[in-house]
Amino acid sequence: MTVNRLGDIIDDHCTRCHRLTDHSVVALIGEEVKKVRCRTCNHEHDFRHGKGGQKKKPKLSAYEEVLASITAGKTAEPSTKMPEAAKPSGPATRGRNRSLPLRTRLLPKH
Repeated sequence: MTVNRLGDIIDDHCTRCHRLTDHSVVALIGEEVKKVRCRTCNHEHDFRHGKGGQKKKPKLSAYEEVLASITAGKTAEPSTKMPEAAKPSGPATRGRNRSLPLRTRLLPKH
């Protein structure tokens, strides 16, 4: 194993570029590299030993999602009812006649 020094160029996975690129050693603790700076985008991050991020999992189709929720005992329909306590009340709705159409409410009274 070679001893790394500050400023040495090593390969590592960049967390911003999402690629294996050249990096400069920025921080060492003993002989262990702790931080590196990408020479492509100048992003400084912890040394990842060349290991990339997690693989993206393929998304399920809408049919598969509904099927999975049904087989798990969950209902696929979310509740859209608003509880009584959550209905708007107060100064914004107080004193207005909401039963009349908008045009009728805006006409001046003679």
